[in-house]
Order: sequence, then structure tokens, then C-alpha cells
Amino acid sequence: MRNIKKHIIWTLLLGGLVMNVEVLAQEFSAPVQNQYIADNTYLISSAYAGVGDCWQVRASGFEQWVNIADSPGTQSVSIDGRISDRSGVGAILFNDKNGATSQKGIQMSFAHHLTLNEYSNQYLSFGLSYKFTQFGIDASEFNNGNPDNPSNPGLEDVSVNNSNFDISVLYRLGRFFLSANAVNLLPKEIDDFTGTEPTSIQNYFIYTGYTLYDRFTNIEIEPSVLYQNFASDGRSTADLNLKVRKLHRGDYYWAGVSVRSLVDQDFKPLSVSPMLGIKKSNFYVAYGYQINVNEVLQATTAAGSHMITLGFDFGCRQSKCGCTY
Repeated sequence: MRNIKKHIIWTLLLGGLVMNVEVLAQEFSAPVQNQYIADNTYLISSAYAGVGDCWQVRASGFEQWVNIADSPGTQSVSIDGRISDRSGVGAILFNDKNGATSQKGIQMSFAHHLTLNEYSNQYLSFGLSYKFTQFGIDASEFNNGNPDNPSNPGLEDVSVNNSNFDISVLYRLGRFFLSANAVNLLPKEIDDFTGTEPTSIQNYFIYTGYTLYDRFTNIEIEPSVLYQNFASDGRSTADLNLKVRKLHRGDYYWAGVSVRSLVDQDFKPLSVSPMLGIKKSNFYVAYGYQINVNEVLQATTAAGSHMITLGFDFGCRQSKCGCTY
């Protein structure tokens, strides 16, 4: 009886997977959760590579719905830094797994920074990334451990590779910032395992915000918005973020909250994520907890989702150009 129930469950999952394969296969990039708020804006815009005095290493893990077996999980390790007064480079390794599907990839970036007006602190940055991604489906669970079973279709694993490019631009004026990013510029070739897979896999991100600073208390307040649009099916989401940072002799600690909503469904909220972090000397750590507020997810994801970021800065030296401060 237990094997029959397991077979039925996996059959339903497989059916849903086949119907939604165009959604799964179209991404070819690590899902953007809220790790970027934890001092890692390079994750969403290559134009940030090299902005800052230090080389930055950041390792992030995002584990969703921890009380459900085979729940989604995303891990990434990134490094970026300046190679000249006006240029920077970066790289990201990422792994994303959701049940039987997975994505693994590497991204390498170059960014160049220009000064538009030094007196008003007005700068413009451009970023270009090459990305290699492997998308896979592990069929071993569907085969129920017995490929010779006549009632089993004998499914095979799926592995699809994709090479692509991203471009980004970053504009800064004083404490205001605005970045625009186009992800997966090249169309994708149709694969043999499905006839409904889209060739268009472009994603578009816009990230903007402003940092308010009180010099008497050394407190920064930073509201920001991240908008994501997926060209293939018109999906779009928006993150509304608020971050408060307390500075102290080069170190700081911060707390914040991020609310993700569905733009194409009248900003219907999906999740709320309180977060906090601290930077002490060259070491950094941050933690976030995601609370699902979507009606469909609430009943099955009571344990929520966890995000942790660990970081280390090295090779610090100030540039001669304010465009990389």
C-alpha cells in the first residue's frame, strides 16, 4: 500500500513537472531570493563588481519550507573586487535544487565605472557577465527503484546546458542608486524532451533605493525596491525592503524586512522576511527568516524558510576615483 501511494504521488508530481517544464527550464539562473540585501548586491547586478574598497567573499544559503522533504534550496558563493581604480571583476558559483529538478552554474563578470560629476557624486557603471548553467531532472525517484516494472514508463534523466550573457547598468547620485539588468540575452534552443519549451528566457531586474544618513547618531535608513519580470510568461514580482544600519568605527550592525508580492496579481503578498546582520572588522554574518503569507503555502510551510550569509573582506585599499567608493 505504501509503495502504491508513493507511486501515485510521484506520478502526480511528474505530471505537474511536465506541464510546468517551460517554467522550470526557462530560468537558467539562480532564483533571486533576498540574499542581495545582506551586503551582496553583486548577486543581482554585475555593475556592482568592484564598488567598494575591499574584495568581498559572500557565501549564502537559502533553505525553503524546512518541514517538507526535498524542499527547494539555493546556495551560492560569490567574490568581487576592484582590479583598477575604475574597473572590477566578480564570479558566482550557485546551486539550486527543487525536488527532482536542479540548476548548477557559474557566472563571471566585468564592470567599468565612470564619473559623470565628481562634485555631486554622480556615477555610471556598466557590467557584463558570461554564465554557464546546467539544468537537470533526476528521474530515479520516478522509476521507483525498479526500471523493469511493466507499469513503470522507465523515465530517463534530463540534463540541459546553456551558455548566456547578462548586461547591467548602475546609476548613482549621492545616496540614490538605480540599477537595471537584462538576464539571459540569447534565446534558447528547443530541446528534444519537450515541444512546449519557450526559446525566450530573458529576465529583467530593476533595483533602486535611497540611503538616509543621520551623522549625529550614525544611523542609516535605506528603503529599496527590487522589481523582477520574466519575459517568457509575463510573471513579475516586487520586493519592498527597509534596512536600518548602525555604524560604529568602521563596523556596523543592521536589521531589516523584505516583503515580496506578485505584481501581476495586484501586488498580492507572497512572503515577509525579517533579517539582521553584523559586520565586525573584516567578517560579516547575516540571518533571515521568511514567513509565507500566501494562502496556498501557509498550510504546508509552517516552519518557514531560513537564509544565512557569511562573508569575509580582504585586500582593502581606497581607489583614487570616487566612482568605486
